[in-house]
Amino acid sequence: MKVIAKMDGDSYMCEVGHCELEQFLGLYYNQKGRLNVGDTVNLAEGHDFAQDTKRALDDTRKFIESNKKVIRSILDGVSLVGRIKAPRKEG
Repeated sequence: MKVIAKMDGDSYMCEVGHCELEQFLGLYYNQKGRLNVGDTVNLAEGHDFAQDTKRALDDTRKFIESNKKVIRSILDGVSLVGRIKAPRKEG
């Protein structure tokens, strides 16, 4: 993005390429339609990593809750294997 003018207050007039705008918004491969004069783009809608992280954590929590018995069995097995001591080799 290239700032080409400073407007009143904290406003700027900028030149930005379409691909750069798509990347900023987290949209790739022409998912963002071409803009026309007078169109408005809310840059605050940029890719929301916090929302992605929350969604991933929610999905993980749901997976764990729905598979508690299997997960508990696996963890108990790993714990048991960790407690078994291999016989010492005498040398």
